[in-house]
Amino acid sequence: MADGPTPERFAGDLFLGLAAKGWLVVEPEEAARVVAELERTLEAVRSRAHRIEVSRRLRDAAGDDIRPDVDRLVVDAVFDGQVMSGSWERALVELPKYIEAFRMAARNPPPREP
Repeated sequence: MADGPTPERFAGDLFLGLAAKGWLVVEPEEAARVVAELERTLEAVRSRAHRIEVSRRLRDAAGDDIRPDVDRLVVDAVFDGQVMSGSWERALVELPKYIEAFRMAARNPPPREP
C-alpha cells in the first residue's frame, strides 16, 4: 500500500452509526470510564495542536532571530507535525464522535436474550 491511500485510523462515524442503531451497547459504568479516557486524550491532543500552532507563529514572527529555547520548541513541534502528518487535526474531529457514540451506547438497552 505504499502508493495507495493510507488506511483509516479513525472510525468515529462508524461508532456513531452503530450506537444510533442500538448495535453498540456498553454498560454505563464502562462507558463512563471510556468517555473519561477519551476526554483526557482529546484534551492532550488539543494541547499538542495548540503547541504546534504557537510554535508556527513564533517561527513566523522570529524569522532567523530565534532564541535557542524557542528554537527547541519549534523543532519539537515541527517533528511532531511531520511524524503525525495531520493526525492531530483529524483526532480533534474524530475523538468527539467517539465520546458521543459511547454516551449513546450507555443509554442503549442491552440485547434481549432469545
